[in-house]
Amino acid sequence: MSIKFIKLSQVLVVAAIASLFAVEAQAEMKPLDDAFKDAYHKRGKDAFKQSNIFGQINTIVGLTGYPEQHISIDGKAVDQLYQQSLSKQTSSGEYLVTRDLENPYDTSLRENPNYIAF
Repeated sequence: MSIKFIKLSQVLVVAAIASLFAVEAQAEMKPLDDAFKDAYHKRGKDAFKQSNIFGQINTIVGLTGYPEQHISIDGKAVDQLYQQSLSKQTSSGEYLVTRDLENPYDTSLRENPNYIAF
């Protein structure tokens, strides 16, 4: 009985040590709209969080920064995310193709023989 317990304890110790050094799994990438919302609201607070007494004192004294600084930091975060998403979109190698809008006309002006281009 003691031999089985020793082997079980060895297995548990090895599993515990392996879990300490395990590589953290990467979560799936957020949808782009959620990433933009998070970047937009990174430092700036909404009106309900600013309306408590600490929020009012912070607005006047600027303990964690003034609202204008929060807006500037959030703007930079949104711009960086925008630039990253544009570079990722253009570096993928595939062209983004969208469907043309519905059009009530069945011909174009160039196909019309009465059209005179200047």
